[in-house]
Amino acid sequence: GIRHVVSPSISYNYTPDFSKPVLGRDLGYFERLEPDSGAAVFVDKFAGTLAGGTSRTERQSMSFSVNNVFQAKLIKDGKEKKIDLFSWRISTGHNFAAEQFNWSQLRSSFRANVIKKLNLDLTFTHDFYEFDKTSGKRVDVFRKNARGVPTPRLLDVRFSTGFRFTGKRLSALSEEKSSVDSVVVDERLDDANLGPDLGSFAAGSRDSKANLWKTSISVSYAYNNSNPLNPKKTFWMSTNSTFQVTANWRIQYNARFDLINKNLVSHSFSIYRDLHCWELSANWTPNGYASGLYFKLNVKSPTLRDLKIEQRGGVYQRPLF
Repeated sequence: GIRHVVSPSISYNYTPDFSKPVLGRDLGYFERLEPDSGAAVFVDKFAGTLAGGTSRTERQSMSFSVNNVFQAKLIKDGKEKKIDLFSWRISTGHNFAAEQFNWSQLRSSFRANVIKKLNLDLTFTHDFYEFDKTSGKRVDVFRKNARGVPTPRLLDVRFSTGFRFTGKRLSALSEEKSSVDSVVVDERLDDANLGPDLGSFAAGSRDSKANLWKTSISVSYAYNNSNPLNPKKTFWMSTNSTFQVTANWRIQYNARFDLINKNLVSHSFSIYRDLHCWELSANWTPNGYASGLYFKLNVKSPTLRDLKIEQRGGVYQRPLF
């Protein structure tokens, strides 16, 4: 069976201008000073305090969103199983108090499960207003076609996906008595977690003895059309590979590629050694931002992690003891 679930949502928000009287009564948040020369000055009595400053901008907005979820129900081994095929969310808003550009940008996101544990994320942003190519700025004119139907202009689009491969040791495969290929798709990995973070690399839990290696791949594409006269696009691929040499030795390699210019943006090598109560880690970044060598020896106990020896070389070279 297939099911489509629609969840609309409407919200209203109002914030008054606290410097103006309400029903002929001063709210008392501001002190009005009228110097001999110049315009009146409003002094916020709560500025710089823990309560925070008082707003002098009136806001009156309404937000709209529609969330669509497409689901399927399967019968597997005599049992019913529900899965989410894909979701589609649209949202925008209208500011009644704004002097111009009352409508917010139209945002939409699409997410689909293509295969098990492999997701695709796609987001769009559209603008309801015209763009003047002569001045290079937005104009407060609602964009419509010849028939008067609103046709929002595409501002940007982003696409991302990621997955992880793992390979098991031969001994583990024989113990499982399975003829399945040792390379399996494990799970989606967010692009934000593919950077050369040595701290998480050294402090992470030890891999299972059955896993000999694992490789994560993330792909992201972005197209920005905010200025139609100068559109921009990026196409990145990031990889993270870890090889568990022994139970105590681990090697990691991170890399990021620019698929448009076809070059290697940055890469780094990391080595980690478990010394029982201590741990040793080293990270080498050959080129790019923060290139250099980073060495660290510290106590594994969380309460004594400040007991360490660090050495940095390269762009940010400075010894820490």
